Amino acid sequence: MMPDAKKIIIAVLLTLVAGGTWWLSQKAAAPEAPIDGKTRHDPDYTIENFTAFVMNERGRRKYVLKAKRLVHYPHDGTSDLEQPYLIQYREDGAPTHTRADTGKLSNDAGQIIMRGNVRVSRGRDSGGPGGEIKTEKMKILLDK
Repeated sequence: MMPDAKKIIIAVLLTLVAGGTWWLSQKAAAPEAPIDGKTRHDPDYTIENFTAFVMNERGRRKYVLKAKRLVHYPHDGTSDLEQPYLIQYREDGAPTHTRADTGKLSNDAGQIIMRGNVRVSRGRDSGGPGGEIKTEKMKILLDK
């Protein structure tokens, strides 16, 4: 009777070890991410020599955005800009010119983050002498 009891105990122990191994592998496995395309960063369109004009409520130019290339990404609605050039017009003064090596346009087109050799300049007008700013990174809120 003893050899049979040993075999039963060994079989029970092996079953417990196998069950524990299976349970641990289920808990440790990473959940599968859904394949819906939202995590991809593939562009859906590219525009060469991009120019966009935005007007104010009175039909006058508010700003002009130009870029050597615009690349749009559908999963988050952002756009990358190559050599962006922004001209912001004011009702009562000289326009502000901003240039950079690269830029990122937000999904609602409400802001641009310019990077690399950012230069902002404004000419002299009745409001002041004008000037120039140089930096490596700048966030511009377009509708403010």
